[in-house]
Amino acid sequence: MMRNTIGTISDPNTAWMLLRSLETLELRMSRAGENAAKVCAFFRDHPKVESVGYLGFLKEGTRQADIYNRHCSGAGSTFSLYLKGGERESFAFLDALKIAKLAVSLGGTETLASCPAAMTHLSVPDQRKLELGITDNLVRISVGVENADDLIADFDQALAAV
Repeated sequence: MMRNTIGTISDPNTAWMLLRSLETLELRMSRAGENAAKVCAFFRDHPKVESVGYLGFLKEGTRQADIYNRHCSGAGSTFSLYLKGGERESFAFLDALKIAKLAVSLGGTETLASCPAAMTHLSVPDQRKLELGITDNLVRISVGVENADDLIADFDQALAAV
């Protein structure tokens, strides 16, 4: 009963769905990773962006880059975007998105975005958020498998609304 309650035993349909989704996992992750690299390159030089926290931008010769290069085959599809401004700018950006969806569950096939300081980490004390780099201008984005040019156009028009 305990194993069933805490989820360590899947029902047959869930097991079948997991096996089925594993067939395309590599394709979905590759596409999302390629899209994220293009999107992050767009954000990196945008005048309304303070910085982009993306593994693909680690500086060579640093400890983090060394670990990344030894253990990772790609930078993934989820990254941190720090906009110039604060909560008002973050939500103006998020509210203007047309393709990307406002959501806290990152990692699906669709592009999702959230503002952790006002959403998932709202109850975290301000001092702790500051220590963790969770500021009002932080937007977390998980890029999906949509067309990268469409995503960039969506992000560009959303930044214009900031």
